[in-house]
Amino acid sequence: MIQSNKAMKRLLQQHKININDVPAQNTYPIWKKQDQAGRLYWGVLDYWHLDQNGVPVSEDLSRLEWDGNEVNLDACAEDQIPGILKESIGIIKAWMLQLEHEEPDIPFLILASYDDGAELVNKEDFPDGCYSITFRFWAPRGNNTVVNLASFEDWGQPALLVVCNKYTPSL
Repeated sequence: MIQSNKAMKRLLQQHKININDVPAQNTYPIWKKQDQAGRLYWGVLDYWHLDQNGVPVSEDLSRLEWDGNEVNLDACAEDQIPGILKESIGIIKAWMLQLEHEEPDIPFLILASYDDGAELVNKEDFPDGCYSITFRFWAPRGNNTVVNLASFEDWGQPALLVVCNKYTPSL
């Protein structure tokens, strides 16, 4: 199930988007690899070329997945916002379905956050009128959830969260 925080609920309502009406969109399929110690990790795209080069045994795989599985959708016109919102929901749904089908015993978190650049100090990197949705997934290992989800509902930034395969973070 896709959860949205208060800010995302307002954004979706503003653009008249119902999460249930958006179909899964398998634009960025997930792949799986093993490091030299046999630990599994997952990625999308070229994932800093780790899909080819491997991962050191000392690497924190949850952090690596968080950093490496970042996918961005950008829009530089307000009328494009509904499109990137719907596209990101479709990709999230596809990831959720793939992970639940292919890896039913491994917990995953999927997170998407919307940014209008309002909180940035350096506006040169984010021109006025541009919007971005960053979404990523990772397998929490141990007590490391990578981000603090306890305040998810009240984050100022609109966000979507999916908890896959019986993982229970403290929200």
